[in-house]
Amino acid sequence: MRDRMMELAEQDYVYQGKSVSIMSFHEGLNGGTNARGIEMTANSYEGHFYSHSSPWLKITGGGEELRGVHGGECNDFVGDCGNYDDIPDVQMIGNFHAREWMSYEVPMMFLETIAHYYGMAGIDNDGDGSIDEDTWGDSDGDGQLDDDGDCLSLASNFQDSNGDGIACGPGDLGVDEDFAEQQITDLVNTREIYLVPMLNVDGNRYDREVFCGEDAWNCDSAGWRKNLRDNGVEGVTPIPDTQETIDESCDGVDLNRNFQYEWGAPLGATGPLFPGMCYAGGPNNDVYNGPVDDTDNDGDGQINEDHVDGNDDDADGQTDEDWWGGNSEPETLFVQDLTEMNDDDNNGAS
Repeated sequence: MRDRMMELAEQDYVYQGKSVSIMSFHEGLNGGTNARGIEMTANSYEGHFYSHSSPWLKITGGGEELRGVHGGECNDFVGDCGNYDDIPDVQMIGNFHAREWMSYEVPMMFLETIAHYYGMAGIDNDGDGSIDEDTWGDSDGDGQLDDDGDCLSLASNFQDSNGDGIACGPGDLGVDEDFAEQQITDLVNTREIYLVPMLNVDGNRYDREVFCGEDAWNCDSAGWRKNLRDNGVEGVTPIPDTQETIDESCDGVDLNRNFQYEWGAPLGATGPLFPGMCYAGGPNNDVYNGPVDDTDNDGDGQINEDHVDGNDDDADGQTDEDWWGGNSEPETLFVQDLTEMNDDDNNGAS
């Protein structure tokens, strides 16, 4: 996957006869002082076990007459160029859980689609002599999925080719087969796309090489879902696990995806409430609650009153300055800083 990302980033792309660099490859972030005043390094974003950083691509074509990823402003912390005040950002991230194989296949298919169709004129995909006549879904708003009727023209027993019970519905033969390639080029030229196909590289590798094996359907334990934090309490701080071996009933943490509210106390039967502790004798590795925070970040005598949601919750003229907890894992810190350190137009949002 990484090799293919690098290969597509180096590929030459052409728009209206002009060569455009629309992709740049990156791993992790360079680091520096982040938006929360914390010093980060490139090592801060490496996984706990194998020390992998998350590979990602910056994708954009537009801005300053198509200077793509080499134009605009450069961000020393993030490590990318091609940042334009007037172009919105889009972020797509796959594989928080180790075994979510489809979650990185889909971003990679998105990447391959962009690489293949960027700058390309309309194509007669179904060979009927017309182009762009059957767009994705009902994007033209006419109420029809099969815009050119070639699915509806089939015998009724062939109209549900994917077997979902819906004749000529999404995914059936003849539906959405001749889309407008120009839409893909326009998307790239009018967006800054941050594509992270596999966030949890460490967990994915451990699941495939150690815990379960390559074939998910042969895994009676359903696969390793987490990253590889050492949650054991056998030792003493700061060495929690004197054995330093993987404890499958305790180690690992389900990567937090609720980035705006961040870590908090669990509301279900996932205790204990003590951050980083794990006493379960059986498989129960979802008990790491993260760094529950008690810091008065803004010195107003209150804690956790202005969480990270883009709003000034305590009406003090500052935004998101006193958050509850934090994103503790290397992978979630990567998403946090990629987002918060990438505010091109200084409007408080990425």
